[in-house]
Amino acid sequence: MRNEILNLLTSRPGKYISGEAISQNLGITRAAVWKQIQVLRESGYDIEAQTKNGYRLAKTPLSLEEWVLKRGLETKTLGREIHFFEELPSTNDYAKTLIRQGVQDGAVILAQRQTEGRGRMQRAWESPEGGIWMSIILKPHLSLADAAKLTLSTGVALARTCRKLYGLDIQIKWPNDLVYRGKKIAGILGEVVGEWNTVQTLILGVGINANLERADLPSTLPATTFKEELGQLINLNDLVIAFLEALETEVESLEEGDIDGLRARWLTYAAGLGKEVQVERAGHVFKGILKGISTSGELILEENHQELLFSSGDVKLRTSEGYI
Repeated sequence: MRNEILNLLTSRPGKYISGEAISQNLGITRAAVWKQIQVLRESGYDIEAQTKNGYRLAKTPLSLEEWVLKRGLETKTLGREIHFFEELPSTNDYAKTLIRQGVQDGAVILAQRQTEGRGRMQRAWESPEGGIWMSIILKPHLSLADAAKLTLSTGVALARTCRKLYGLDIQIKWPNDLVYRGKKIAGILGEVVGEWNTVQTLILGVGINANLERADLPSTLPATTFKEELGQLINLNDLVIAFLEALETEVESLEEGDIDGLRARWLTYAAGLGKEVQVERAGHVFKGILKGISTSGELILEENHQELLFSSGDVKLRTSEGYI
């Protein structure tokens, strides 16, 4: 019902539509219309009312709204199917359930909060309301080796989107964190579902510390939020829409074989490039100069005039406060 009212309010942009016209279109009483308008206002929709003229939609909410997302998206595939929840244990886990049911390529799962969010190596990921917690299901036309590069594509799409929207020097910290001034502001978790020789499906989990307070995150984690850095709330719908559109472009580029282009784009956002970093892998610590990534996505570290390649591990950037 509320979506139908929103559709009517946007059918004549900038114009008022009477409560009588809404009630007749939807077959409900004017009292029911007023009640639904109040519900929409409580959800963050700015709906103006004028005696005799009716109602006009002035502004949509900053918080995530399925109707706003579907109306704003201009992608071919990504987000054409959206599963939206107030709360989930994990969007990635729910994505696995949908895959077993035969979900379509490009489906997106969004939750306003997660109770069992996780990052790499099963680490807990705090996911309170105000962030963006989403999973994207992809069935790419790629080889196993190239499909593994989709996390790189996701990082590039998200970094570019955030820089464009907010003017912040967002960087990618290998393998899949986005940072601002060395502090984590978003993360990506890629998970393969099924055997690659039978079911080529990948889940891209994305978590963004958007409209959160720094106090909402663990004090031991070197992290920040867009609200903290910008000093204001951001429109979560605009961010999701712009990111999905940028990601679709990156996925198409990778499917067309533009591996070198992806690597070049990734390097433009690379945190610590040409500087000393620390890589931790399997209990061992390596220190050296970050030289970049290989065409297969491996990190290249120069240590004692030798180049070392890492397909996994944790990178820590050197700052005045030490390695973070």
